[in-house]
Amino acid sequence: MPRLLESEITKYLETLEDSEDGLDGSDSEVEDEGHYYQTARDVLRDLENSDEGENAQSDEVDADPPLVIDNDQNMPDPPILEAGEAVPQSRSQEISKRPLVWRKRNLVTAKDSLIFRGETQITEALMSCNTPYDFFSFYFTSDLKKQIVEQSNLYAAQKQISNPEIINENILNKFLGILIYTSVIKFPNTRAYWSDKFGYDHIKNTMPLKKFEKIRSTLHFADNTLCLPKDHPDYDRLFKIRPLEEMLNCQFGKVPLDQRLSIDEQMCTTKMSHYIKQYMANKPHKWGFKLYLICSLQGYAHRFEVYSGGGSKNNILPGEPDLGESGNTVVTLARMVPRNVNHIIYFDNFYTSVPLVTYLAKEGIFSLGTVRVNRLRNCKLPDKNTIMKKNVPRGFYEENVATVDDIDVSAVVWKDNKPVNLLSPYVGAEPATTVTRFDKSKKERVAIPCPKVIKEYNAHMGGVDLLDSFIGRYHITMKSRKWTMRLFYHFLDLAVINSWVMFKKVNNIKGNDQLLNLGTFRLELAETLCKLGLPANGAKRGRPSGSTIQRELVMKKFRGPAQAIPLKDVRLDQTCHWAVWLDKQQRDIRDCRRRHEKRNVWISMTPEMKKVYVDQDVNIQFQGYLLEAGGETESEDKPTIKLTQEAVTKILEKFSEVKKDKKKLTDKFVIEKYSRKISNASQWMDIFQ
Repeated sequence: MPRLLESEITKYLETLEDSEDGLDGSDSEVEDEGHYYQTARDVLRDLENSDEGENAQSDEVDADPPLVIDNDQNMPDPPILEAGEAVPQSRSQEISKRPLVWRKRNLVTAKDSLIFRGETQITEALMSCNTPYDFFSFYFTSDLKKQIVEQSNLYAAQKQISNPEIINENILNKFLGILIYTSVIKFPNTRAYWSDKFGYDHIKNTMPLKKFEKIRSTLHFADNTLCLPKDHPDYDRLFKIRPLEEMLNCQFGKVPLDQRLSIDEQMCTTKMSHYIKQYMANKPHKWGFKLYLICSLQGYAHRFEVYSGGGSKNNILPGEPDLGESGNTVVTLARMVPRNVNHIIYFDNFYTSVPLVTYLAKEGIFSLGTVRVNRLRNCKLPDKNTIMKKNVPRGFYEENVATVDDIDVSAVVWKDNKPVNLLSPYVGAEPATTVTRFDKSKKERVAIPCPKVIKEYNAHMGGVDLLDSFIGRYHITMKSRKWTMRLFYHFLDLAVINSWVMFKKVNNIKGNDQLLNLGTFRLELAETLCKLGLPANGAKRGRPSGSTIQRELVMKKFRGPAQAIPLKDVRLDQTCHWAVWLDKQQRDIRDCRRRHEKRNVWISMTPEMKKVYVDQDVNIQFQGYLLEAGGETESEDKPTIKLTQEAVTKILEKFSEVKKDKKKLTDKFVIEKYSRKISNASQWMDIFQ
């Protein structure tokens, strides 16, 4: 830009001196500190009605910063305010413009008006879940997995046409299982899990390292070719992760909401370079992607939203007020909350304002939150300097009440280590109770007064913080340079934690006291995902018709050291349950040279019983080739032997003496005993003739 000449500078200064905007030298005092001008017309109208003589002689009073108004009368509305500024009037829904009148009195709310009338019964789909995998599948549905599989295969084909890494739902399950394993079993880096000397066998046996890395490099959730350019007005910064977010929120929202909910922000920790990464100085993890969540008191996330920056598209719906960035976040998350059934939402001072709690109260939703003093317009509560004086005792509190659109709103200040201000339309300071605090002068704990609103807030605000503690214990720490993968890991952690929370809740309803802690829950889920195969012939997963298997599993626990009982989902998946022939026998058990390939359980069999499985008719089948009479050569023209019910009856009749000696043995054990006495295939053929 070229430098201005002295004559040009003089000309500009003369223009400023002759300004007709009415603001030159104006130090007018605004009577209402919380007043907010919506447009330039409002400012000019106020200036025209003001007394010019009074404005010229007001140097002794504290003036507000001068307003710089553009001469264009069609000036757009002010931008969204920051969290610390006063809340503007709505452009979507009219909010009362009358100045607030605060009176020193107590807010009284009838108990009947707080009775919860919402639906709390858990759906039948969740009540039918039994295992960790069942609960996880309720949130990470088959449709969601198909979306990931299709988009990943599409991206792999686009990236490497000659040799793309094609995956299916079964491979994706194994990939997810490995990720969940890494959240509990910590290694210094990813490749250490596949180390020949110190690796983790459950992960090594699930998938090769190169295959895992190739899947991770091609994992996608949306078609890149459909993404709009950045200069498009409908451009979505979270396009690549949006389908995953929407599908998970859809499933998270199928759980009935409790009466009391909390809204707060959460950090997805990362220091990667990305434009939506945030820095929050007051958080334990200061760098990362910011999420807004609405949670229950048990730490269940009903809905979450990823913050993509202030420049994102405004999604205010018709009839909703524009309450600034923080207030609009609460309005957006509260859309899923049923109206007029007395839900209560708790939030902190980043969100709380008089227009917000008033709007929620009109919608039939109560709210409570800490509030910043500059958002309590005209409120006469003592300020920080006054309340922190030594002559003001600890535990001092004061309450003011204002009426906004026929709704009473209570503001309470309480002196603890520092002043605490709270705002609510349903609870006030009375009836007050007492809490104990340590008195430095007396060197002992003393009782001080505590308003009711303080205890109400402390008892119900920690839902999101509880969820943060769950994630802090076990979370996927695998590094990635892709921002989509970092958010995907976080979404997967949210799905696992929601599954665990509902696992505990459903089992408590069923009266089952044997609950799993979060670490064990993750390990069982990871093992199931790594070993689970696709059901054969559409076989339904779940409890078998009889209780014999369950009774045998209970008895197995009291028989001394043995191989660990396989997980129920793995036992019933009907995939890869083959017997493996070994050259040496297990310990000193005669003819015990076969080991179950998937369950790692030792089985007593003869070489003629090559591969054993149970079909849908519960008939034992022997696959493979029949040996010749001498047992030395194999014949390919022999059919597969199938033990029918008649054949089983013949076996039991011929060798009934074995069962008499062992009265407690089952029929299955008798068949196995008999099979040891058969030397070659000719004896088998004699049975079936």
